[in-house]
Amino acid sequence: MILILDDHPLARQGLSSIIQMYKRDEEILQAGTVRESISLMEKNQVGLAFIDINLGKENGLSLLTWIREKKYDCKIFIITSSSRQSDFALAQEMAVDAYVLKDAFIDEITYGLQTVERGAKFYSAALVDRMGKYSEDEKALSALTERELDVFLLLGQGYDNDKISKDLYISLGTAKKHISSILAKLQLNNRVEAVLFASKNSYSIQMALNKAIRTDLRKESRAI
Repeated sequence: MILILDDHPLARQGLSSIIQMYKRDEEILQAGTVRESISLMEKNQVGLAFIDINLGKENGLSLLTWIREKKYDCKIFIITSSSRQSDFALAQEMAVDAYVLKDAFIDEITYGLQTVERGAKFYSAALVDRMGKYSEDEKALSALTERELDVFLLLGQGYDNDKISKDLYISLGTAKKHISSILAKLQLNNRVEAVLFASKNSYSIQMALNKAIRTDLRKESRAI
């Protein structure tokens, strides 16, 4: 079951329609206030909550605080117009699973949903672009393709080649080629070094993947 917290009915309905494009049979609850959200979550088993931060006089992160205090087992997908670094930093500290801006493409939202369901985190590339300087590792990751970044994320989670190929719906040979390319581009000597690099930089890999997705979506938009 999914909960959407947003103080604008049209925004709630729009997001609900997007979610149902990907999860047609999922029951979706809607709330306009934190109190209403808490009431719904006390009566229903919500597995994923989409939360807006700016709720008039309320802050959506207060629902997240309640969820954490109650140890409620629920993934958190922040979708907001707020690009303030302070909001993003606080959301990260509270271990949200996704943080996407409301002006995101529909494909970015659905991809974020898939990423969260897979157990990874997803942050809006548009927001990350504003966060300032990149580390040397982040610069190195920019050389990888979107598919190589997908492979690298799973590699860092301990997936073997067979599991990577099945999870990404690619052949075993293709998975091996991607890993060889990753090693070459990042100047890593073997798979062990690659796993260590991916584990240390899982957040940066996700950021690079988000940025690659955003770039591809912009190209598609211009081509239409």
